[in-house]
Amino acid sequence: MGIKGAAKTSRKKKIEELNITDFKLLPSAKPPLFHGYTVRKTVTDHLWRKKIRPLILEQQGKKCSICGWTPENDTEIRHLHLHEIEEYDFLNKICNLIDIQLICKKCHSFQHIIRTELVSTKEQWEDLMQHFIKVNECSPEIVDDFDVIIAKALQSEGYKRKFLELSSLDEIIELGQKPVRFTIDPHIPYAQELIKQVEKKGLLYESKS
Repeated sequence: MGIKGAAKTSRKKKIEELNITDFKLLPSAKPPLFHGYTVRKTVTDHLWRKKIRPLILEQQGKKCSICGWTPENDTEIRHLHLHEIEEYDFLNKICNLIDIQLICKKCHSFQHIIRTELVSTKEQWEDLMQHFIKVNECSPEIVDDFDVIIAKALQSEGYKRKFLELSSLDEIIELGQKPVRFTIDPHIPYAQELIKQVEKKGLLYESKS
């Protein structure tokens, strides 16, 4: 076995052996097929920022639901973000908004880990690694293999496998030309207003069954 082959085998073994089930904070990434498409970008800024955000802040206690960080003053509240929890139907190119989570800026960075890696300075990345260690109460050495953590976390989401379930290249190309459509869980605050605005844009998916 060559050097590259041995390295690949070693990496695969690390991924298989790594246990991340008890981690509160894990890296995530939106599937490329859905990049740039969110309910938030589809509805008005007034509905999202002036109605939904204040209610989420009130409902979720003005603290990060992952690490528990709480702003010390009104100025710091801007570091609490609304994170859209989504599920994806790859075969029909549907993004299902199932919840909205209140999380801090640092925890949010891990929910878009591919972009975060690209845009972070060395100092910013090191700060995020310290946050990861603190939240998960894990050994500092684990971040030496953070690429393995990313691989393991994304593997558990199964997006690549689901995408490969598309039967042919022609099917993938055809799907890429279609718009992303949305569904919205009725338990989300202001769900009916969200649904009306998404429907007005012609992007609401309604099951025929």
